[in-house]
Amino acid sequence: MARYLLAATAIPGHANPVIAIAGGLSARGHDVVVHTGSVFASAVARSGARFVPLVPEIDIDYRTIDARFPERAALPPGAAQVLWGVRHLFADAIPAQYRGLCSILRDFPADAVLADMMFMGTLPLLLRPRVARQVVAHVGTSSLALSGPEVAFFGAGLPPARTAQQRARNEAAARFMERQVFSVVQNYINDVLKDCGAPKLPCFATDAVITLPDAYFQLGVPALEYDRALPSAIHFIGALPGPAPDRPLPSWWDDLEAARAAGRKIVMVTQGTIANADLGQLVLPGLAALARHDDVLLLAATPGADAALLEVPENARVADFIPYAAAFPYLDLLITNGGIGGVLLALRHGVPLLVAGDTEEKPEVAARVAYTGAGINLATGHPEVGLIEAAAREILADPAYRAAAARLAAQLEAVDALDTIEAVLAEERAKPSVAA
Repeated sequence: MARYLLAATAIPGHANPVIAIAGGLSARGHDVVVHTGSVFASAVARSGARFVPLVPEIDIDYRTIDARFPERAALPPGAAQVLWGVRHLFADAIPAQYRGLCSILRDFPADAVLADMMFMGTLPLLLRPRVARQVVAHVGTSSLALSGPEVAFFGAGLPPARTAQQRARNEAAARFMERQVFSVVQNYINDVLKDCGAPKLPCFATDAVITLPDAYFQLGVPALEYDRALPSAIHFIGALPGPAPDRPLPSWWDDLEAARAAGRKIVMVTQGTIANADLGQLVLPGLAALARHDDVLLLAATPGADAALLEVPENARVADFIPYAAAFPYLDLLITNGGIGGVLLALRHGVPLLVAGDTEEKPEVAARVAYTGAGINLATGHPEVGLIEAAAREILADPAYRAAAARLAAQLEAVDALDTIEAVLAEERAKPSVAA
């Protein structure tokens, strides 16, 4: 059995996949340490792995990010928020993350380090010669951000290029974004790396976190990625199980069976784990969009909101927390802002999607859902009620969306993430270039 050090940015979309992998590796008898925020200590304990918290200066509770960084909340979604996040949530953490990894490795000589792709404290390790470090792998916890002439600059949410003119457009846009818009962040990351005694990145930062690791484990399956040539170090690992629910089911749960028996469609609307401070973005208009449709039972997760103060339609059931794994077998449609974890779990159950997101990587997730035919991309994070209603009725009425989701479900079911991770890491450890 092997020793593995897993590390994750202390944000659910980054930490939960890493913790799920830790649980799987632990169950297979490996010695696993997880290095992430203290807010995830109990989840790590339930996984069977050992927990080591991030150093205090970066051990932040993600639920207080906007209070801690009010300047972030004031920025418009899109490039401004992404630039701020890469610089202050990810790059600023590099020295402390690197110190944490080195401290653990002194007492726990791991055979491999596995981190989410934005845990950039691995970069000083990766920039060492291969013979001077452990195997280092990353987990892609979003859509694949690797640049190339076939795809637009990551975040644009555009479909892949089909013509020479479109490829030229993509290349020109990528050069502009890298040299003009993101160059300040690239230089900032290089300055942080210099302070860690590491050289500059050999390529653009979002490519480096994919191409520098010895292996890159990408959530999803090839059919969820655009058709293009990819490096052999990229391995698709399907969908990972979500965290086990630690709260009881809502009191109305039996209504799902009754709705199914009556032939009603069951639709859930969610804004995910973090982007839910303003339920007016998607949850409330989603409820309003289908409120008049008696053939639909609506479910909505409303974390932190007082349900008594919400205008909840008669055909809707709301709760502070709805366990995805228990709900998805009932669903005919998920209306979501595009968090990759929820999208993959929906597709794993063959549930089509209506996606409306404009922050972080969500436009890219939405674009890929539409590309596969398994859903509709509304191309906005603040859709109008009428737009949601029309798109939802289209998906519910057209079996092609469900069929596309079912095809993806079969492909996701055929991939065993732990088998792939275990085999690839063993292969990388066996290479003669790896330090003993």
